[in-house]
Amino acid sequence: MFLTDYFVFSQPLYSIASGLIFLFVFNFLVTTVKRLFLLPPGPWGLPIVGYYPFLKDESYLAFDSLSKKYGPVYCLKLGLHDVVVICDWDHLKLAFADESLLARPYETFFEGLINEPSFIEMSGEPWRAHRRLSLQVLRNVGFGTSKMEDAVSTEIQQFLPTIGKSKVDFIAKILPSVSNNISLLLFGHRFDYSDAFKVELDDNMERVNQAVQFAGLTAFFPWLARIFAIFKLSGMDIIDKCMNAAEDLIQKEIDRHQVKTDMNEIEDYIDGYLVEQKNRHNKDENDEVFNNKVLLRNVTEFFAAGSETVTSTLSWAMMYLIYKPEYQDKIRTEISDVIGFDREPLYVDRNRMPFTMAFLYEAQRIGSVIAVNLLRRAARDTKIGEYNIPQDTVVIFNLWSIHRDPKLWPEPEKFDPNRFLSEDGSKAIKPPYLVPFSGGKRICLGEGLANVELFLYLVNILQKYRVRCDPDVKLSFESVFGVARRPKHLPLLTFEKIASQN
Repeated sequence: MFLTDYFVFSQPLYSIASGLIFLFVFNFLVTTVKRLFLLPPGPWGLPIVGYYPFLKDESYLAFDSLSKKYGPVYCLKLGLHDVVVICDWDHLKLAFADESLLARPYETFFEGLINEPSFIEMSGEPWRAHRRLSLQVLRNVGFGTSKMEDAVSTEIQQFLPTIGKSKVDFIAKILPSVSNNISLLLFGHRFDYSDAFKVELDDNMERVNQAVQFAGLTAFFPWLARIFAIFKLSGMDIIDKCMNAAEDLIQKEIDRHQVKTDMNEIEDYIDGYLVEQKNRHNKDENDEVFNNKVLLRNVTEFFAAGSETVTSTLSWAMMYLIYKPEYQDKIRTEISDVIGFDREPLYVDRNRMPFTMAFLYEAQRIGSVIAVNLLRRAARDTKIGEYNIPQDTVVIFNLWSIHRDPKLWPEPEKFDPNRFLSEDGSKAIKPPYLVPFSGGKRICLGEGLANVELFLYLVNILQKYRVRCDPDVKLSFESVFGVARRPKHLPLLTFEKIASQN
């Protein structure tokens, strides 16, 4: 006796079931044929989930490994998405220049948890309009000017005394200082390090940044995100709780701006956005894209990105300063020759400090804090070299592979600032394939601010302190990978005050 003998099935039910099975098989065959004939080669995965279960936590390493087998451009299935991964410079520079690859996936970074896109997640004209406004407003409030540099320098002078002791958790100290710089641009003011509002905001964003990956679960299985959050699986509950808490805090800043009496005085990004909203409303323009929900998401994304990348890069810099103390001596020699030990460093000093810049470039390369670029989507059919990229294919730029390519970087696992120096050592040379901020029209808007911060924090620290750790500590260069890649075991550091030198 068969199990079906216990049930009575009507003919229409059999027909519906047969039809669904036929559609499933047909769709599977069509997808398979499409992959075989249109898309680049790549590995097979499992039904429904594709190759996702084999990626593990450090997806950039899996992407790099697959490129060794399938070539620098290959395709794999992740959830319902066909995904093309680009792992070499020759094809990446073509992708950077391809207008077809400026779009984002239809899902948000936190699809299933937060469905309103920030402008970083937008495509087409809404993205272009927000990008224009963001650049305009940020420049008006000092972004990319001496005013911004002065603000960063002021913040650093507040920060330096907090590390002048032994056994310092560097990340815990540097994060609230770096996030103060982006706070000034977004909110119009910095915070005391003990401010309860700021402590809570930093803590929530830090927990989100460590829990989420842009090539992770929410990107390819958005329908699972809410379920996983309810049952506290895969860190979805942490992302859900902390992201909502952070946005609640940021909303309070937006509310404070909305009750300002003089909205013609633009002091920060929130002011500029609200003025743009008002102007569009007065012109009877469609302002569905420029709304308060998008403003909240924009500010949240700016705050997170502006804090995380610089913090993580400086963490790698600290690792290599204690691993190779002689690099501290070389940088300090340039400080002595160019700046001295009495005046504060200026960003223009970098032009006469080639080894310092070479050290920072190498920290960016080997740290590769943004190991996987934010996901792209092909807005229309295109080609990268000889490879077809059909419309709506998701595209991943594995920046880790570019920064570890032995054809570009001899002995890529070795930390060697000299690779960025001219033959006589008089100039630091940044090649186009060092891409810590991505590239093309969707390059990170915060690149200018980040470069100023990296130089000024590093030089100010080494002008005042010698960085050490306990000599019994065995250094580990393992990493953790969330939004950004940072050292997994950065030891407690001692910042030993150095005597002024002539």
